[in-house]
Amino acid sequence: MTPEPLDPRLVYAKTPAGVAEVQRRSLELQAAARRVLLLIDGRRPLALLPARVRAGEMPRLIEQLLGAGLITLTGIVEELPPGWSEARDPQLEHFKRAIRGAVERELGPAGHVLEARLQDCVNMTVMRGVLREIVELVRQRKDGEAAERVAAIAQTAHRTWADKGAGGTGRTV
Repeated sequence: MTPEPLDPRLVYAKTPAGVAEVQRRSLELQAAARRVLLLIDGRRPLALLPARVRAGEMPRLIEQLLGAGLITLTGIVEELPPGWSEARDPQLEHFKRAIRGAVERELGPAGHVLEARLQDCVNMTVMRGVLREIVELVRQRKDGEAAERVAAIAQTAHRTWADKGAGGTGRTV
């Protein structure tokens, strides 16, 4: 399974175990994982780390370092510097297009802000969490049938996303 793209605004820091690993080199880390560990400083977002790994490799390496307890998520920056261009995940953008308008159809203009939250999601992990919240809000504000319609649209879009080879996890929203 391929890890999902990372939000380039995420900031990671070394844990005490990560600092010790840099000093002692006691674990058998891949060279690329070790390079990323060395670059992580708790201040710079992922987008501003020097490109020392192959394109698309960063999510797997971050997952590996997190799993080993060598780094921890410390925050997210509001904005990246001007001129930085974020590469969009085409499957995520397709998913967003597939669900666009679903909440507003159920809630009318009151669903506009919720729609914006969906369109702002940076990866499928974030999208799933936001969708769960929104389905529950639709259930509270309207009814269970409306919530199920929104959930069904999201599940259909997710199946299409997973079928396109975007590293679907088999989980539904």
